[in-house]
Amino acid sequence: MKLSYLFVLILSSFSAIAQDSLLFTYRDFYEQLLANHPVIKQSELIPESARQDLMMARGGFDPKLEGTFNRKVYQSKEYFNRSDFFLKVPVWVGGADLKLGYDRNVGETLSDDIRTGPEGITYLGLTVPIGQGFLIDSRRATLRQAQVFQEIADAERVGMINKIILSSAKDYWNWYFAYQQYQLATEFYTLAQIRYEALSQRVNLGEAAVIDTVEALVTLQDREVALSQATLDVRNARLLLSNHLWSREQVPLELPENAIPQPAMGLVLGPERLNDLLRLARESHPDILKLNFKQQQLQIDERLGREMLKPVVNLETAALYKGITLNGQETQTGFSSFNNNYKLIIDVYFPLFLRKERGKLQQIRIKQLQNTLEQQQLQREISNEINAAFNDVKTLENQIRIQTASIQNQELLLKAEVQKFELGESSLFLVNARESKLNELKIKVESLRSKYEKALSTLLFAAGLGSWNNE
Repeated sequence: MKLSYLFVLILSSFSAIAQDSLLFTYRDFYEQLLANHPVIKQSELIPESARQDLMMARGGFDPKLEGTFNRKVYQSKEYFNRSDFFLKVPVWVGGADLKLGYDRNVGETLSDDIRTGPEGITYLGLTVPIGQGFLIDSRRATLRQAQVFQEIADAERVGMINKIILSSAKDYWNWYFAYQQYQLATEFYTLAQIRYEALSQRVNLGEAAVIDTVEALVTLQDREVALSQATLDVRNARLLLSNHLWSREQVPLELPENAIPQPAMGLVLGPERLNDLLRLARESHPDILKLNFKQQQLQIDERLGREMLKPVVNLETAALYKGITLNGQETQTGFSSFNNNYKLIIDVYFPLFLRKERGKLQQIRIKQLQNTLEQQQLQREISNEINAAFNDVKTLENQIRIQTASIQNQELLLKAEVQKFELGESSLFLVNARESKLNELKIKVESLRSKYEKALSTLLFAAGLGSWNNE
């Protein structure tokens, strides 16, 4: 039976299979992964948690309504009746607090310095830290750190997504290789089956030796085993890829049996792409960004630590005026004569050795140095990872080119061996050997293509990217 006729039979059978197949491209897989993968959806909670931390930090500037009431009556004698209700509004500038309140202190045992009279006193005051806390204080530092932490959370989310993309991309191209191996195993099994049947017919007609059918049967059985293993591998690869497939309702999906992968993309990278990836990694790699933002947080800590070295000098002043009488009649305010109606308090505090404050500031500076050293090491590691991954890509690219040329040469050798066999100048053993070698080379090139696509994904991950579209 002629070689051309055998290939016609094989191609016709595969065209019938292809008509029932469903092409599942990597782009389709990538988009479904980003849209529905539960871990990627979970990563969206990281920046949401950071937003809630920011809301809590802003709570340090929420206005507060406070009040106290204290009264003592014993044996019909009112010793005191004290109340103080006020609205306190934090102000960003200067770390000041604006205070509006009503103070009423009456009773037989109260001294003149706190007694207000039955109408009480209404006051409008301001507390300003003119020493420590004027430039920055703990609540402003907490808010600024929470704002920076949002950027850290975004970087963590990108890093988590990139890990999922890398893992899923490897599973996709493993499925691609398993499918190609299955296709080749089917093709060469079909070829061996047709040859065995043709030789059996020739033996019956007395045109071929019986030993040739034994040789053909051994080859058929060997390829049947290979096909069985390839079928198992492609099923398992399909199952592993299904781990990444989810519906919008978070229902796990399974890849259909008639789904087939796309051909290898074979993206060729020019030398200039390496410099682009190194630049992008320096600018947007999530691990580098996290350390950069951490350095910003430490700078805020250092600024607060330097502020703690200053003396505490709190100035509190308030304008006073008469309040409201018990019968509800409003009295005249005292703003017209502020010099005679005010309260002024100055609090001063300063530890002589500042050991606690100086020790904490030095700890912060040590952390800054540690973070700087970690940044330098990380940048070097990422740069080397990108260069190593790029070298893998270029090496695989060259190997695929050589292997493809080798397949073409092997096909010529096989064709010549078949012609010699048909002329009686060769043996079936040599034909099978040439055929097996061709099968081996084709499997090898598909393995290289799979490794090449996975190497591209590893290169993207090393640069901190999820896909080439991120550029």
